[in-house]
Amino acid sequence: MKVAKKIIRSGLYNSIRILSTVMIIAAVFVLSAYSSLHSHAAPEDFSKSSDNKTGTGFYEDVENVPDLVNFDSDDRSFSRVIKVGYFMIDGFQMYDEYGIYSGYGYDYLQKIRTYTGWEYDYIGDDEDITFAELYRMVVDGEIDLLGGITWTEERAQKLLFSNVPIDMEYTTIFIKSGDTKYSAGDYGRWDGIRLGICKGTTYVDNIRKFAEDNFFTYRARYYDSDAELVSALENGEIDALVSGSSHNFYGVSILAQFNPSYLFFVTGLQNQDLMDSLNHAISQIETVDAGFKESIMSKYYQGNGISNITFTSLENLYLHTLNMNERTFVLLANPDNCPLSYLDSNGEPVGILVDMTKAIFDSIGLSYEFYKVADGREYIQALGEKKADIVIDLVSDFSGSERTGYYECDTYFNTSLSMIHQKEEQEFNTVIKRDGDGIFNDTVIKDLSGAEEIIMLGSIDASMDYLVRHPKSCTFLPSETANVLVELEETNSLEADSASYRNLYYCLAINSGCGNFLVGIFNKATNSLSPQTRGEIISRYSRDKYRVHTFRSFIYDNPMYGFVVVGAGIIIFFLVVIIYSGKKTRIKIEKLNTQLSESLSREKRASEAKKRFFDNMSHDMRTPLNGILGLTRSVLKNGESSGNNLDYLYKIEDSASYLELLINDSLVMSNLGKIEFDLDPKQVDPGQTYDSLRNVALTYADERNIRFVVRRKEIVNLPTILDYNRLEQAVLNVVSNAVKFSYVNGIVEIDLTSKMTPENKVEYTLTVQDHGIGMSKEFQETMFEAYTQEDRGEMTDHAGTGIGLAVVKSIVEKMNGSIDVKSQENIGTIVKMTFEFEVNTNSIVEELSDAPDRKDCLHGRNVLYCEDNELNMDIVCAILESEHVSVARAWNGQEGLDKFLNSPAGTYDAILMDIRMPEMDGFTAARKIRSSDKEDANSIPIIAVTANFYDDNKQASKEAGMDSILSKPVDPKILIGELKKYICK
Repeated sequence: MKVAKKIIRSGLYNSIRILSTVMIIAAVFVLSAYSSLHSHAAPEDFSKSSDNKTGTGFYEDVENVPDLVNFDSDDRSFSRVIKVGYFMIDGFQMYDEYGIYSGYGYDYLQKIRTYTGWEYDYIGDDEDITFAELYRMVVDGEIDLLGGITWTEERAQKLLFSNVPIDMEYTTIFIKSGDTKYSAGDYGRWDGIRLGICKGTTYVDNIRKFAEDNFFTYRARYYDSDAELVSALENGEIDALVSGSSHNFYGVSILAQFNPSYLFFVTGLQNQDLMDSLNHAISQIETVDAGFKESIMSKYYQGNGISNITFTSLENLYLHTLNMNERTFVLLANPDNCPLSYLDSNGEPVGILVDMTKAIFDSIGLSYEFYKVADGREYIQALGEKKADIVIDLVSDFSGSERTGYYECDTYFNTSLSMIHQKEEQEFNTVIKRDGDGIFNDTVIKDLSGAEEIIMLGSIDASMDYLVRHPKSCTFLPSETANVLVELEETNSLEADSASYRNLYYCLAINSGCGNFLVGIFNKATNSLSPQTRGEIISRYSRDKYRVHTFRSFIYDNPMYGFVVVGAGIIIFFLVVIIYSGKKTRIKIEKLNTQLSESLSREKRASEAKKRFFDNMSHDMRTPLNGILGLTRSVLKNGESSGNNLDYLYKIEDSASYLELLINDSLVMSNLGKIEFDLDPKQVDPGQTYDSLRNVALTYADERNIRFVVRRKEIVNLPTILDYNRLEQAVLNVVSNAVKFSYVNGIVEIDLTSKMTPENKVEYTLTVQDHGIGMSKEFQETMFEAYTQEDRGEMTDHAGTGIGLAVVKSIVEKMNGSIDVKSQENIGTIVKMTFEFEVNTNSIVEELSDAPDRKDCLHGRNVLYCEDNELNMDIVCAILESEHVSVARAWNGQEGLDKFLNSPAGTYDAILMDIRMPEMDGFTAARKIRSSDKEDANSIPIIAVTANFYDDNKQASKEAGMDSILSKPVDPKILIGELKKYICK
């Protein structure tokens, strides 16, 4: 390291200077310790607090549930014996021949016990009781608690489910390792496959739906336990077994995974008090023991006993061809990104990303070698010239990959971004970049640091040296690299803080010259990399490995030891002088320092308050913007191959509408903080409104890995009159706050209920609860005032405009509703909003008058669609095909006219006609159809579909013989309704 060389050349002058500094620091340290010893001693009459204290009352429904903090060892009145259903699943709940309990579910129960004091009586651990029998017992109240249960509407009618899930799993089809009869995705070869399934589980319905969706048949055989399933697979009674991904099976491979679902604890409907206690305990685990679930997941599910990756037949053929041709892939890694990727003493690439890449290649069985580069500059040059087949450490950025000609695979390692700077420094004028940095552009690092100047350096060593010599400088690195840099710096003057930026997701990037077939193969290998392998690789490169052990670093880390060795006498001298001669001077200096500090703090707060709004105004707007950009990139990436594009476009529309409202309201609020707007109520479908709000809300959780638990209970699904945009703005403001102020990997719970009022209106109640940093009592008094924000230091790492709650309160009140907020610091916040809306009775009458036999009248009908835009064609076809309508495609008016004239009469039930098309426009095509001598020329409905929805076009379409006209973008309900109007007569 260059830093070490510079230290050796520092000379005697620096040694003397350091020695003097150490002695002074040591003297002050001893004085402080001496003063603290006498000023902070506990009074003799100090005693424990009263046993009669009550809880905070924040969680009112569980206020009387004992917490571990105020547990009194002499009062065990709350203890109770809980009968637990214990069905045996390898990995989840186990009981061996020596009477030892273990498993993910068992450990979770023990953690709950630390917060409840419960004692357990396990039912089914040593008896032949099936899951179906245990399920019946918990419904009938014969047992109290059952874990690992998926939520279904039918079960929710009979049981109480915990608020927060304890695990998540996929329905999974397992086959014997090495079985090549069935290939992943080749459903045409699956017909007649013999599948084993446990009785009474949700897997029975899940596999039935999966088979229907993928058009294959199977023969089901039902068993009472996982042990019987495994035995049947080994004996050849079945070809594959269906179970959950959280179950440990050995000697198997995954054939398919689908239908992700959460696992909960359940109890009988009569046990509400038990469920309240359980929910409180789980809430504590999620906040106080945030890493607990990850630790037991790693403990019991490492590798899941799966021995290899299941490739499709084409993928296997491709891999076989590569190996036969002895294909060796050339890999490229940044050599200056320790410990993620760097060069060892022999000049060979090593590091976390390097070892994970090797593990991925080894799991596939492909050969590889590294393209040698000496520094970041050579790395950038090799990347641009495409010297390698695969770049192993590309930070996921699809726009960048597209420009440089690489295909991105799934991410295999993610980390956070850290800012490195000198301790106590908060304002910077210079930010450092290095050759080979691909994390962010100049605009991003200026925004994150507040610095105006950007300098380029050749390496991390050079960055470290510059940071030590220039206090007002900073740089940004992945967290692991930042920690290593801090450890390598000997003077202990640098620190690394988490930066308020998205996580960095590393992926393999394949040179487009290699083709895109490798992407799917590497994705499977990446996703099959077990937690055990990942953890073992990461542990090889812990920060302690890079800790510097020199005399200088020892002195800086332990100044007291250096002082004792070289200056015991001088310490005594300083003690005498400071205690007896400098007492008045010290007090005076401390007083002046306090006054100066308070004055500076006031000035700083005033300055920050003055510019905070304009500095942070864009933050709340970036969340929907990120959703728009992310979904758009997904559409662009997936192209025609994705069936989610239409859904993505609707989500983009929702986010864009919300962003427009934020911009308008921010401009309005900048006028002395006044809130002025009017509602624009329209008829909406409550179910669709809920789904739309839910889709947009879920995009808020991505940047902090927040999990949502969304519950919709007893929704009154009647046509309702409301302003959807303003409702969305209020809801998403609250959801955004819950995400922003939750801890990373936390949970946000959302509950929606509704009821009819005596005035025949619908009252909706939305409750949003997070388990984050909460709000202080002082801030809650002013939280609905414009521009008010609470500064909690490093805990509030998300800025905002400060207008969110003020706007929410105004919207709620205009909707004849109310808002109630309960919050406590370091525990979380509960926001309850109530809205009241009118019901459109006329719409109900119209819907009731619609004959039932018209609901499925489009099934099996044929429609001709003339459209020259491929995206519009795909969207409309997707809508119609969802109603089982067959669509014939014509790419211009002439092609549509030819298809109609050359088909027998009655072939098509209706024609959808775009207006502006090449070769022949829609008006001309419609006129020629009507003027033809074909039998159904005048009777077939022709509906115009156009983006130019103006009065002159409406009149022109009518004159051309068209029956009606629809506007783009097409509303699915309006399109289907218009077709039914003409076809279902």
